[in-house]
Parts: sequence; C-alpha cells; structure tokens
Amino acid sequence: MPEISEPHATSHANGGTDEIDLSGLSGQQIWVPYNGKIADITHADTNLHTLALATALSETRTIIAVLVNALRVSGSGLLKAYPGEGSYFLVIDAQSINYVANLVVIAAGTNRLQYSLSTANDDFDVYCVGYVVAA
Repeated sequence: MPEISEPHATSHANGGTDEIDLSGLSGQQIWVPYNGKIADITHADTNLHTLALATALSETRTIIAVLVNALRVSGSGLLKAYPGEGSYFLVIDAQSINYVANLVVIAAGTNRLQYSLSTANDDFDVYCVGYVVAA
C-alpha cells in the first residue's frame, strides 16, 4: 500500500499566523549562556567529588548539561568529569593552555558535576560557557 503524506501547515511555524506555543510542554530544554569561573578545585586525593552546579550557577531549574572548560593553575595531572555520574570520564583539561569546552551531561535530578583529579593536590579553575536546563 502506498504511503500517504500531506504537507504540514507552515502557519504553525515560528512567526506563522497559527504559531504553536510550546512553553507549557514538559521536556522543553533551554540553552542558558554563561561566561565565568564557577569553581576552584583542589583536593588531597583522587576520589570522586561533586560540584553543586545549582549553587555555582545560581540556577533554580533542573540542569541537564553543562559546557565547561578548565585552566590548570598548578600540578601536572588531569581534571576528569564523569557524564551522568557514570564510570567513564572526559578529560576537561590536559594542559594549562587548553581552552576547549566539554559538554557534560548531568545525572538526572542531581544538578551536580561529578569529577576527580588524576593527581592529588593539583589545582584547577573551572569555567562555564553555558548550560542546558529543563524549562
């Protein structure tokens, strides 16, 4: 049987005469630009730690992901982030001149970034470029 397809009304699109309002729908996500230092990280161990993003970003909504980079202040190791608080990690900073931002997915309902140092007593400044929240 042939597939029947009908074009969708373009009037529902952004700026159309019959634009659909999505603001009340669950699951909507919003990108929030941010430009600033959110943490100074140093620990005397290589254990897992968490950064309370809601506090660091002054955010009351649920944080889904964060775009972060880091600057090594001292030491020679790595700052590792654990997306979704899983078992694998992303290297946030490998060199003090590395400014590549990493998108880290946050574990559902936590509003925190889980991380560890590869070398105890290293010092990192963590910066946020922006983040995604649930509207």
